[in-house]
Order: sequence, then structure tokens, then C-alpha cells
Amino acid sequence: MLWKLKKRQQQWLAEEKGTILKDWGGRIRVALAFPNRYAVGMSNLGFQTVYAALNQLEEVVCERVFYPEPEDLAILSQNTGNLLTVESQRPLQDFHLIAFSIPFENDYTNVLEMLKWAGIPSKTEGRTAVHPLVAAGGVAVFLNPEPLAPFMDFIFVGESEAILPDFHGLLEDLHRNNLSRTEFLRVLAEEVPGIYVPSLYEVSYRSDGTIKSMTPRRGYRIPEKIPYRRADLSKSMPCRTVVFTPQTEFSNVMLLEIGRGCGRGCRFCAAGYVYRPMRYHGAGKLLETAEPLISDVPRIGLVSAAVSDHPEISFLCRSLLDEGGALSFSSLRADTLNPEIVSALQSSQHQSVAIAPEAGSERMRRVINKNLSEEQIYSAVNLLTQKGILHLKLYFMIGLPTEMIEDLEAIVDLAKGVKHHVLRISRGRKQLGTITLSIHGFVPKAFTPFQWVSFAGVRELKERAKWIQKALQKVPNVRVHFDMPKWAYIQALLSRGDRRVSGFLERVGVEGGSWTQALRNVPFNPDFWVMRERNKDEVFPWEIIDHGVKRAYLWEEYERALKGISSPPCRLEKNCRRCGVCSP
Repeated sequence: MLWKLKKRQQQWLAEEKGTILKDWGGRIRVALAFPNRYAVGMSNLGFQTVYAALNQLEEVVCERVFYPEPEDLAILSQNTGNLLTVESQRPLQDFHLIAFSIPFENDYTNVLEMLKWAGIPSKTEGRTAVHPLVAAGGVAVFLNPEPLAPFMDFIFVGESEAILPDFHGLLEDLHRNNLSRTEFLRVLAEEVPGIYVPSLYEVSYRSDGTIKSMTPRRGYRIPEKIPYRRADLSKSMPCRTVVFTPQTEFSNVMLLEIGRGCGRGCRFCAAGYVYRPMRYHGAGKLLETAEPLISDVPRIGLVSAAVSDHPEISFLCRSLLDEGGALSFSSLRADTLNPEIVSALQSSQHQSVAIAPEAGSERMRRVINKNLSEEQIYSAVNLLTQKGILHLKLYFMIGLPTEMIEDLEAIVDLAKGVKHHVLRISRGRKQLGTITLSIHGFVPKAFTPFQWVSFAGVRELKERAKWIQKALQKVPNVRVHFDMPKWAYIQALLSRGDRRVSGFLERVGVEGGSWTQALRNVPFNPDFWVMRERNKDEVFPWEIIDHGVKRAYLWEEYERALKGISSPPCRLEKNCRRCGVCSP
């Protein structure tokens, strides 16, 4: 039956453009693993970037492996040890290193399932010299690596451009000098900043279950906290799609990263803190990267935390359109949407655009520091509608700190107001616009001012969602979609948990139980991590990492949130010491 797996991957290869195929002879073999299906992984720019970076190293051959397609699960369950890479269709056991790229916490169980199907012990303590090393990187694990700590030999804490050169040198030593597994991990932890080896740290707990300390084991010259490694974008070319495939939603799109980080300071957004300071690629470098490919892939997806904040965005849009390109945007801010960006959307034949108010009332937007007025939202809606973009998607969160019924009412009122503006401007046109609300349960994240707050609760989120649904169900041309509160709860558990949370992952990913069974049967109460408001001075499991953002600054922002006071965005000013990241 394994021929079916190989045939599927051979079909993927036949359809791809840009695949990197290298001879294995004498090279370090790395399997770059994505814990979700092929279509999802190949849409991830970070995954593609690491794939290209590793294969640029002469001594390394890097191949991709994905979570299996649904129809292949039974085959792998019956043939343990045969999870195969795409490029050569070889099993993971044949590689020196398996490196997982993990953007989402809810994929953690997929990581463990992939190790099981590869025939590799899930926990580090069960692996020997015959097994590949297992590592993880990606935003999910450098926010909070602890739930995965028992399963990872080491963890990359930082951006690939900054950390891979140092790691590559040591990986060569491993290959050339035949270092033992234990010795390699020791040298790695001691000599490469940004590498976290969880087994070399001890965690102690207080009688109330909170963490007392996380300290290096005796005899190791390793840091008490792992420094986050940031890339200097001025020294590298912009990240772009390397491998094109028709199997993704971006099948005819070249994704192009125009900047990294965001200075807006939205208090719910982890990326806005851990990727500080905001950094941009210059328009000249971006055009140099994109222009040679426009004739083959004319649609370009501009990627950044806030694309419209790029200081040269108008010039960049004009230049790419003049070269014959069509544009898509990963994110747009209503307050920086301008006629040139909207014209670019119209020229690129966009039928719908997403705007993220995040909260319905201006009071709540001050709490979360969204700094977006109702007037600015309506102004953006008017701009879009005037250019014929009549289908709008609005992103909101429920379960935010200090949320009241008036804030839910404001979501309903804002949706009706947006609909009114669209209908007023589009009156007389053949096509009616639609307003789609995408509403998510708020999950408190590490390294944000809301890291102290509790999750609202599954029942509470269901009740709030039901109230909004009822309030809008009779409003024509307005649709409402909610995520499942259960999955928000699980995400909160994995986002905020410590090493003891690994027991839940093991029950689901290794033993094959359901989340309902795991939450009920694992001998820890998950509410301890999910539903509990944290004390001001509590030691957090994720603080084994040092992102440079001062804890005192995050607490100050939390207090301002509770008072409904907004804060100004970051400004890249010399000697700024406000949050700590840019301090000399």
C-alpha cells in the first residue's frame, strides 16, 4: 500500500515549480516537517523560507515532510516507520535531523502523531543514537515552548536568518566529528545563542502548583534565559515563495514579505511584541526580488503584520502594477488605507477585502489598544465601496478583558453601520454587497499585556456568540461565522501551559485519545492554566525565553488596558527605552 503514498508525492513533485533536489552523498540530511497537510504547509511563507535557506548550505540536503492526507492515515497506522519526505520518498529514520516548523499551537498533537508514524519515540528520553535529532521552530514555540519541551531535543528561539548561520557551523561539526547525541546537545546549548535544550533545565513548583524556578542543570555553562535572535533585514533579501504548486490557495501567487514586526502595540497580539522592532525591506530591494518573476507569476501577495504601514507602500504598489503585476495583501489597516492602495485592489480585481476592527465599541478598542475610530472604519468602507469592492469581511474577538454587553451590542451596531454605508454608495448597481463577520474567542497569549488574564470560558463564549447571532439573524446580506469555543480553550491551554501540559498532548497525539477524554482523564485540571487569572509576580513558563520586552512595561500596559487608556504606537527613535527591545 505504500506505493499510494509515493504516487501522491510524485504527483505533487510533477506539479511543482522551484523544487530543490540535491544529491545525498556526504551531506547532512534534514527533514523539514510541517505538522499540517501539504496544501497548508506550502501556503506558509516561513516554512518555504527555511526550506530555501537550508538548501542554500552546500553541506545540507533539506527535504519536506507533511502531516498525511486523510486517506493516507490508515496506511501509515498499519505501516509505522514509513512517514516519507516529498523529494525522495525516504523515511524520516534516514535523516540526521527532523526540524518541525510550527506556527499554530493546535497542531502540536500532529507533531506527536508524525513522530509516531515515523517510528521515532515521542519523548527525548526514549531516543538513542539510531534516531534522528528532533527540533522545533516557529512562532508558536518561541512564544511558549514548554508544552512541547519533553518531546524536543532542542528548540530554535528566533528568526532563521539570525540563527541558522551559527547552527550550521555546529551541525557540520556533528557530521564531521561524529559527536554523540548528548555531547552535541551540550555544545549546542553552550555555544549557539538562541538554542534551547529543554532537558538541560530543571523546573520546580510551589505547593499551589505555580512555577517556583526554571534553572540550568549543574555542570552546564548555559544561559538562565534563552535570548531571542532577531534578523537584520538590511543584510538579507526579502523572503518570497520558492516552490509554487497548484495544490494551495496561493497557487498562482508569489508571497513576498515586505516587513516584519509591528509597532501598533495591540495588547492582544503576540506577534506585535515578539517581532519588535518593526523592520521593513526597502522598495528597491522588494522590486529587485519580485520583478524577474512577474512574467511567470503575475499575482504578488504582499506579506507583513500591517502591509499598509510600510513607508513606501504607495510607490511599491504603483511600481508592481506598472510592471504588469496584480496585488494581494495579507493585512490592511483601516486607518492607513488610501486611494492608491484601494486602486491597486481594484486593478487586481479583488471582489472582497477584510478589515479588522477586533472590537465593536471604541471603549473596547482603547482597552486592546487598537486605536481605530468608528469614523476611520467607515471611511475605509466608503473608499472600498466607491471602487466597486462590495464584499467586506470584518474580524472581531469576543471574551476580551472587561467586555460587557454594551460591547457586544456595539459589534452588532457596527456591522449594521458598515452595511448601511455599502448599500448607500452601491445603490443602483447590479450587485449587492455582503458583510461577513468572522468572530473568534479571545485567547490570552504569552509576552503580551494580557498574559495575566484568564480565558473567558467555553460556556461564556457560546452564550455571547449566540446573542450576536440572534441579533443579526434577520439582517439581510450580513453573515456571521464563529470559531468553536472548545478549540479556543485548547489553544489557551497550549499557549499558557507549562511542561505538565505535555500529558494532554501525549494522551491525544501518541495514545490516540480525544481531547474530551484527555481533558477529563489526565491527572491535572486544565482550568489551572486556562481559567485562572495570574498574579502580578508569578513566574511564567514562557519566561525561559528573553524577547527583550520588559515585564514591567507589559504590566504597565495591562493596567492601562483595565483603565481603558490607549498607548501611542512605537516610533523608531534613537535611544528609545520604553519597552526594552531597542535599549542599548
